[in-house]
Amino acid sequence: MRRRSVLALAALLVATTAFAQSHLPERHVDVAFPSGALHIGFSARDIADESVRRSLTSGLTKHFVLTVQAYPRGSTTPFASRQLSCAVTYDLWQEAYVVQRGRRREVVANLDAAIARCLVVQNVAIAAPPALASQHGREAYVAVRAEFNPISGSACARSLRRPGGDDPLGPVVVNIVRREICQSERALEFRSAAFRVP
Repeated sequence: MRRRSVLALAALLVATTAFAQSHLPERHVDVAFPSGALHIGFSARDIADESVRRSLTSGLTKHFVLTVQAYPRGSTTPFASRQLSCAVTYDLWQEAYVVQRGRRREVVANLDAAIARCLVVQNVAIAAPPALASQHGREAYVAVRAEFNPISGSACARSLRRPGGDDPLGPVVVNIVRREICQSERALEFRSAAFRVP
């Protein structure tokens, strides 16, 4: 009985995820396949509302994380995934913004330039040709989640560590609680129009 309840709950979560993804707001996302790889481009600049902009001027390091996943239409399993992170610090002495993307560090003169460096994605590869081979001819879409100051997965896991037990619903409950507690300060989600994988 318990096993059937868990399976039913898992099926419901998968169906809910598929429904939620299909109802994400659709926005313009550039999709291209140079040399057979999937490249994308988009802007998530509107996550930087007035409160985010104020926070970025504090002098403390703030983070943006962009999670990009490509899905076959009708599926909840991505065939490609990439996470882009960007840190912004206002340098009070230089009166400029330090932007760190991966190993690349640069100083820009104003807040708009810092936001653009972090939230405007141009021609970024998210899937190499081997990852696309099984998707040939299928319809797909790209889903994007942009987050401002998300809590790291490890910090979230530490805050919700629970003692062991054999209750099969325990992990599901922890995951629901984690989604409620371990949130970013601000998040934005959208998807591309459907496209066909060549």
